[in-house]
Amino acid sequence: MIKILLISDIHIPTRNRYENLGKINFSEYDYVIATGDFVEEDVLFYFQAQKPIFYGVFGNVDYYDIKYALPEKRVIRLGNYNIGMIHGHQAGWGDPEKLIKRFQKIDILIYGHSHRKSDIIINGIRCINPGAFCEMSYANLYIRSDEISLKWMQV
Repeated sequence: MIKILLISDIHIPTRNRYENLGKINFSEYDYVIATGDFVEEDVLFYFQAQKPIFYGVFGNVDYYDIKYALPEKRVIRLGNYNIGMIHGHQAGWGDPEKLIKRFQKIDILIYGHSHRKSDIIINGIRCINPGAFCEMSYANLYIRSDEISLKWMQV
C-alpha cells in the first residue's frame, strides 16, 4: 500500500504558521503531493527535507523563487495511476472540469486553490482537492494495486 499526504494552500507565513506543519507525522507517508501556495521558499525547503518523496507545483501566491523551483503542473505515476498535479488558479476558482483538460492520460487530478475539499469523478478521472491547509485541512490518499481510498484530515 502507498500512503500519500495531499496538501494545498499552505500559506505560511501569511495565513498559517510552521507549528501546524509540525503536527503532521511525515514519517507515516511514502509521498507528499503539494499543490502550491507555500508562499515563501523556506516552506518548500521544509517539505523537501522530510522523509517522504516530495512532489510539488507552485500556486498563485508563491514567491518567485518557488515559481522558479517548481513546475506549474506535472504528472507522476504512483502504483497503476497517472496523477496530474496543478494548483487550480489556471481555471477560475479551481474548476476541475477545466483543469483536467490541461492534461493527457491521467487517472487522478490533485488540485487546490478554492480552499474547498472535493472528491468527484469527471469523465472517469478522480478529481481531489484536499482543502486548504491554512484552514487546517488536508487528506490522505491510499493506493492499493487497483484501489484508491481517501481520508479527510484536520490538524
